[in-house]
Amino acid sequence: MNQKYYNINSTLVIIIVIIILIQIIVTYLFTNTKKFSVRALIRNLSIGICIYLYTQTKKALYLSIPLLLEILIEVAKWNGFHIEKYIATEYLYSDYFHELSIEKDKIYTNFSEGNCDKIFGFDTKDHSSENVKKILEWTTEVYNDAYDKKLPYFVDLNENKHTDKIKEITDDEKFKLICDICKVKPGMKILEIGFGEGDFMRYIKKHYNIDVVGVSISEKQVELVKSQGFKAYHMNYWDITSELIGKYDLVLQCGNIEYALCSGENPNKYTDLCKIINSVLNEKGHYFITCIHRKDEFGKFSIYDYLRFYFLWSGNDGYYPHDKDGFSKYAERAGLKTIYQEERTNDYLIIGMLYMSYFRCRKNNKCENTFSMSGFMNALFKTIAAPYYIHSYICYEPCKYYDMNPWNYQFIPQYKNGKWMSPETLQYILFEKQ
Repeated sequence: MNQKYYNINSTLVIIIVIIILIQIIVTYLFTNTKKFSVRALIRNLSIGICIYLYTQTKKALYLSIPLLLEILIEVAKWNGFHIEKYIATEYLYSDYFHELSIEKDKIYTNFSEGNCDKIFGFDTKDHSSENVKKILEWTTEVYNDAYDKKLPYFVDLNENKHTDKIKEITDDEKFKLICDICKVKPGMKILEIGFGEGDFMRYIKKHYNIDVVGVSISEKQVELVKSQGFKAYHMNYWDITSELIGKYDLVLQCGNIEYALCSGENPNKYTDLCKIINSVLNEKGHYFITCIHRKDEFGKFSIYDYLRFYFLWSGNDGYYPHDKDGFSKYAERAGLKTIYQEERTNDYLIIGMLYMSYFRCRKNNKCENTFSMSGFMNALFKTIAAPYYIHSYICYEPCKYYDMNPWNYQFIPQYKNGKWMSPETLQYILFEKQ
């Protein structure tokens, strides 16, 4: 009997060593992020060890242990006990989005809402139930046509045809709108936090001759904009100080405030972040954000909502502020006064639906970069290193049915309390240092 357990223990040691080696190989040879994840190691070890113990004992209970452990860790994570904060975010931006936009098709850079107002025949600033429903019906038709007909164009409400050049048009319209709101002018010192692939930085350089400085959690993104002549820092925004990066007239933070707070954390951390922003602003400087907020009036989620929300949450990290003042009220406690706020949810609905349909199906009479078994298996392989890579893949890889995509789900209107509304709302907010 002792010899048997000695053999089992010896084999377990070998299995543990092999699992660690495999994770090291996948992490450092097959990912851009190259960050060894303890969270991934826990999962890998639990699966490998429990499968081996099952083969030796035939006790099915061992096969349930990895799933039970997974549930326990995710529940703990939701309640604020994080093994590794932002591990999904780092792999999402340095690997998934980097490969999608840099290696596959540059059309996917700067995945954001754009500004679609008046371009497709809609007033996107009109958030009435009737207009929201009309936008949903049109985007659904465009989505379905993209998958069924695979046309090199799509048709708007006024029967105008649009090609993939619309991506640059709606992006530039958004950048122009933000610059107008912030009153950007030559000579200003501007910092962009979370600059993505540098699209906004290049726009400001082109139109205002300003060399925007950037901060990003993604080393790949920092390397990219540095190669284009910009100054950028590879750091988390919690590490920002005026001694490290200087002071600015304007700080831009588009589409990443949701990473400031992780689930289970105290919302007062928003105030802590805004104190950091305040410290790098010049006198009467401005801070502009675009930020998704949880819409409290949406009410209760269905089980289907929760399932999609899980992949959205786990594949991205972070947490959304609640309702439209869920961030601004904390910013004001840090000495930042709200001087402008506008809802732009409809723009994200339109661009999100186009991204997950037309932009994926516009070439070669087929849908590229959509959900596939080969893509799923590749994502599963990378999950050995990146513990939430498969969640990110499911979140952003579109399929034929628009309402199954976790990313689109948050903007797709549902009929609630007598009107059409989406679960989340996108807010543009400008603050001034007091």
